[in-house]
Amino acid sequence: MENLRKEMIEKIIIMCLEQNVNTTEDFVSFLITLFHLNPIYKMDDENLIRDIVEKICNEKKISLTILKIQLYFAKHYHTRDEVVKRYRLRLHQKSGPLVAEICKTEKIANRQEFEKLYQKILTVITILSGLGNPTVTAVIQEVSTTLKSIFQPLELEYYVKMSKREKEEQLMELMCIVAGIRLFNRDCQRGGEGIDDLPAILQKAIKRSREIIMEFLEHLMTKIYKFTAIVEKICFAKELPINIFSRKNIEWAIDMLTVSRQQEIYISDKEIQNYLERLQKRFFKLHDTVRYKTAIPSTEPQFIDLTDIWMGLQDEVIIISGINNFFWELQTLTTKNYVNTFNETLMLDMLSDKKVLTDAERLELSMGELIDECGQCTIYYPNDTVDFENINLEFLGFCAWMFIRKGVLIPGNPNNGVVEWKGKYYVFCSIEAAKEFGKDPDRYVYNGLNFIRNNFEYVYLFQVYDDVRALQTQEMISEQAPDLKIRNHQMVQTDLHILPSFIDKNYSSNIWELRNKALHLATISRYKTRSTQTHKSNFRYGVYVQAAPPRDKEVQTRRDNYTNTKKLLTYIFGLRGRNDDNQHVVSFLETELKHLYE
Repeated sequence: MENLRKEMIEKIIIMCLEQNVNTTEDFVSFLITLFHLNPIYKMDDENLIRDIVEKICNEKKISLTILKIQLYFAKHYHTRDEVVKRYRLRLHQKSGPLVAEICKTEKIANRQEFEKLYQKILTVITILSGLGNPTVTAVIQEVSTTLKSIFQPLELEYYVKMSKREKEEQLMELMCIVAGIRLFNRDCQRGGEGIDDLPAILQKAIKRSREIIMEFLEHLMTKIYKFTAIVEKICFAKELPINIFSRKNIEWAIDMLTVSRQQEIYISDKEIQNYLERLQKRFFKLHDTVRYKTAIPSTEPQFIDLTDIWMGLQDEVIIISGINNFFWELQTLTTKNYVNTFNETLMLDMLSDKKVLTDAERLELSMGELIDECGQCTIYYPNDTVDFENINLEFLGFCAWMFIRKGVLIPGNPNNGVVEWKGKYYVFCSIEAAKEFGKDPDRYVYNGLNFIRNNFEYVYLFQVYDDVRALQTQEMISEQAPDLKIRNHQMVQTDLHILPSFIDKNYSSNIWELRNKALHLATISRYKTRSTQTHKSNFRYGVYVQAAPPRDKEVQTRRDNYTNTKKLLTYIFGLRGRNDDNQHVVSFLETELKHLYE
């Protein structure tokens, strides 16, 4: 299957080159995936190849620009966390070999090896912190001086005896503390060689980026408002001049509105402002700590936190740089295709006397009109719904009925009410549109998906790939609508350590090892025990052992008896009237005087 796809891609590229059109494997593969969503191409490779070649070679078609933008966005746009993760990974890959050499060292033989290991540690700390160039002498000297204040060179003898994990952890901790001290010294204007002024750089970069992007957005939104006015005129006007509003021109206006809407880009500097405020607070706290000569253990965590904040600012620089690069590439891609497709004269002719409204003005016209009827659909209003602004709207918040019926992007007004049907939320530009949708919501939803799979530039625009894929088996929408996947966010919290921990030493997750044990047991169960006796047996003798079962036995003496010692009685007499110490003592056994007591 994979080889067949590769052959198809190569064939399409060759056919495009024959018509002097250059394309890429990624773009062709992207189109093949989208075309396969339509079942008419499922088993018809010839028509698939022909239509894809026709699509690529028709460079004046605006939908081609939309698809190229979507592919570029999918390949090059990443989340903030992903961008930062990739940057940090590249940084660790640069220092990885040095860190490995440091951790492998288990013995220092001479002074030369001692100095070499210390220089490696200085280089790793400088690279990972991103504060200066390790090849600059002044930077390395400052790092060395700072490191000696918290880690004496003599401690390397104990450091090399640690485990690999302990070495890595201490190396990262030293990096954070050294970086924090250097940043603090820079703030005190007593060091900071090679450290850039990130707060100033960021603020300047944000301001410039916002100005450029907002200027582009302002120009773009002007076009969007004009094309939206033209599309509204097409949808609601009773009579239109045929020479201007031909089918070709109407399709052009709708496509231009779609490609313009796709270019909207937004940027926020809230995260950066938060980092700058945290940085300022940490500097103030460190100044107070050092002023009153607080102990070093109290300052080390603050230096580590300072490094963490500074690295956050470094991440923001990378993100801003990535956004600018992405913006310029996207703008270049769009401008290149706009030259062949944009016709301002035609746009003004189609607009004629139609009043151009902004999105905000269009929403104000329908403000206050609440949707009170929408069939069996559930209606949510902004004043009665918690987290109303966080509701995920289908079709990016454009009017569902206008898109499904006319294929146009007219902004809906969620303040009039959000309609929920089978776990999905829709907004409309008017009350009448919502009422029409409520008469048969299933039919409208499936008609919309059918329109998208025939105009697949909307698949990734609305992020409905899985929903359209559910219709893959049906060439036409039938009365029996397919079951679409209903997704919702759900959080599950399990009890911590609900059962006592138990580790089975004989447990194995390897399925082949389990099969081997099962086969071994099955083989043993079929074995038979046989005995064999040779004619002559050497050193053979028999031992017979007879065991008797244990039994209880009692022994009883004839009578109970006891014995007792005889009691000694002592009497002293002649104590009175004597000048010497010769007293008289008489002792008797108790039995000898027994007759006196009777």
